[in-house]
Amino acid sequence: MVYRSSNPALNPQYFQGGMAAERMTLDGTINKTLTLLGLVSIAAMLSYSICIQNPGFGLMMSFGAAIVGAVLAVVILFVRPNNPQILMGLYALIQGLFIGGFSYMVENYYLGGSEGVVLQALVGTIAVFLTMLTVYKFGIIKPTEKFVLVVCSMAGAIMIIYVFNFVLMLFGTGVPFMHSSGPIGIGISVVFITVAALMLIVEFGMIENGVKFGAPKNMEWYGAFGLVITLVWLYLEMLKLIAKLRDN
Repeated sequence: MVYRSSNPALNPQYFQGGMAAERMTLDGTINKTLTLLGLVSIAAMLSYSICIQNPGFGLMMSFGAAIVGAVLAVVILFVRPNNPQILMGLYALIQGLFIGGFSYMVENYYLGGSEGVVLQALVGTIAVFLTMLTVYKFGIIKPTEKFVLVVCSMAGAIMIIYVFNFVLMLFGTGVPFMHSSGPIGIGISVVFITVAALMLIVEFGMIENGVKFGAPKNMEWYGAFGLVITLVWLYLEMLKLIAKLRDN
């Protein structure tokens, strides 16, 4: 099956078999995913600890890391280095700094010091990941061409909304209801989480196809990179949803 993914790290043309001696494996992809997630976690805990000691760093750290991380991701996806592990490791660390700073801001500014939100968001993210993996393994939801087209279109639309909202924030405003704790704001977060969860199905299928058709060994890193991008997105959406529910 050939289909497109809205996550550029999982572009199907790069997962096709070639003449490489070493081929992509599922175990290799899992190990690299865990490596990148480990770097994200370490940097996030460090960033959160720094923010506790110096609360003023929260906004600066999250905003700066978000921009640097976005630029680095674009570089990785367009340059497509054959040995991307160093750049991807750096990206994971930067994303961790962003997550730590953003999580601190949500807990201590948006919710006024309410504890437990980060842990709930983390548990929720893991639960969604395991649920979607189970759903995929049992074939309950299959990444058919039509399914992928719909999910990727929705994910692309959400990214456009975020970019538009970022531009509006520079002028002191934003997309209406997007960050509100009312029914509409909560509904928006639920939709975003649903799309992020469905993107995992797309990515599972892409990685499985890469293994099946003998993609080059370095595509394990790109498969892991794509999963990390989506899991970070899922965590952030989960964090915002829980914060909105607590704010009611």
